[in-house]
Amino acid sequence: MENQRTLKQNKALHLYCKMLSEALNNAGISQGVFLRGLEVDNSPESVKAVFREIGKVKYLENSTARLSKKEMTEVFEEINRHIASFGIHIPWPSKENKKETKVF
Repeated sequence: MENQRTLKQNKALHLYCKMLSEALNNAGISQGVFLRGLEVDNSPESVKAVFREIGKVKYLENSTARLSKKEMTEVFEEINRHIASFGIHIPWPSKENKKETKVF
């Protein structure tokens, strides 16, 4: 197994999920829930569930904790590519993106 994700990546994942859920909600993009046709706003937990599901489909891992550093980056890039179609871009939280993500 490649190097497992780091604690910083874990913190960045949680911050990213929070920021993305807020951006999606602010843009009026809700999660379609097929039960009774309800629309539900995004939450950090629901965004992380999407992150987890992409990791599960691409790498057969049920937990983001088991993704490698490279796999974490690739899942982020996959999500980023899809949300770009809505005109949303949330950079991965890092020291380099400190001003945009308010972290570190």
